[in-house]
Amino acid sequence: MTRNALVAPPTLDPRAIQDLMARVDAAFPPGRGRLVGFIASGDGEGTSSVAQAYARGVATHLRRRVLLLDAGSPSIQPPAGGVGSLVGMLTALAVQRSNLPPASGGGGAFVEGTPEGISLWQLLPRTELWYALRDGYDEIVIDMPSAARSRLGLAVAPYCDGVAVVIEAERTRAPVVENLVAHLRTVRARVLGAVMNRRRFHLPAPIYRLL
Repeated sequence: MTRNALVAPPTLDPRAIQDLMARVDAAFPPGRGRLVGFIASGDGEGTSSVAQAYARGVATHLRRRVLLLDAGSPSIQPPAGGVGSLVGMLTALAVQRSNLPPASGGGGAFVEGTPEGISLWQLLPRTELWYALRDGYDEIVIDMPSAARSRLGLAVAPYCDGVAVVIEAERTRAPVVENLVAHLRTVRARVLGAVMNRRRFHLPAPIYRLL
């Protein structure tokens, strides 16, 4: 894991984010609709902060059309301003195709054209929606719920081109991270490496940059 680490200090220094972007680009060539996921073994490790900083960096510095999606949000509202929920985005694409699965309540109810009771679990296997998702953006960043909270993150991971594991420095135990990586590989997700979040500098940061 250490050799593949993508280090991001607690302040999410722009240079660290640029390094993260460069390392992700090195893992596979950038292309239309590339999906990059971020996941942690437990809650509170900063997955959302890292995903947001990465998405912002890609949009600002690489001038790509970026969509940031929260896989853990239950909202089925379509994304706005390049940010939204994964189920909301996939639902919007399914509505466009007038081809929604039955709602979990069995009725397939609609309120002002928006389906109720649709879950991400129902939409995940719809490969045509994932192809459509890639069409409108250069890069889609997916903030996935931790493995401790839900199995949803592991279910989404195989649909990404690559997944980075977020680790809180000096807190997350190595066996826990290794277990998460093993599960990701079991579901055939491509693991890009680890993002070391909230790294504590016991020496002044400028000294570290000289080392």
